[in-house]
Amino acid sequence: MPIFDSQGVEISYERWGTGDPVILAHGFAANRRQAWLAADWQGTLMQAGCEAVLFDQRGHGESQKCYDPLDYAIDTMAGDLLRLMDHLEIAKAPVISHSMGARITLHLLLHHSDRLSAAVLIGVGESLLLERRDPEIMAQALLSDEPWAIEDQAAASFRAFVDSTRSDHKALAACTHGIGRELEKDLLGSVTVPTLVLGAQHDEFSGPVEPLAAAIAGARCATLPGTTHHSILADPAAKDIAFEFLGLPPPVHYEHSW
Repeated sequence: MPIFDSQGVEISYERWGTGDPVILAHGFAANRRQAWLAADWQGTLMQAGCEAVLFDQRGHGESQKCYDPLDYAIDTMAGDLLRLMDHLEIAKAPVISHSMGARITLHLLLHHSDRLSAAVLIGVGESLLLERRDPEIMAQALLSDEPWAIEDQAAASFRAFVDSTRSDHKALAACTHGIGRELEKDLLGSVTVPTLVLGAQHDEFSGPVEPLAAAIAGARCATLPGTTHHSILADPAAKDIAFEFLGLPPPVHYEHSW
């Protein structure tokens, strides 16, 4: 699997297909395989004549693990995506992103809008506009020797997800502390890049999409019924909505007969 050096941190990535590139940025505790490959986002983008560019965020998947919260500052993690684009000689591209990846993409919209032609923000919502949760709650849940005793529902859910993906608990605890800079809400009205905020009906973490979309200049929004924060990427309708927004050919969905 190819890797590149992002200011001293090894980032794992892969490319599928040819054509105009579309970058996929996964969320916290996920990885490129679990988030995108499992639901064949890369194959669907290839059918649309695009090149899919997937990568593991630092501390995740096959990318290098860091244990200092400072290594996970949001501008540093956003820089990984930009440096990947530079490494692949991609001047500008749309980004489809989920959860933490969407938060990172939103940072790029605010500070590096010249590199994004469009942004699909999945699994984020009103919670980004509210007071930030104490990151220590999540960090302690990730490091707990008694995960069955975690009282905070959101933290317990993410701990179970981290366990299921066999992720590095210490690296993710550091990420929890490092990436938590509050959203610069006063800048959202200046966004010039076409943006879609796509939410899950039963998202237990992010809240409704409408308030966030209303704060971002010109943004559109949609909510997928019957989905949760962790299941939305596997719902074929997520591709339908994202592809329509990006002006790509409608996805072909195959029905399996067993």
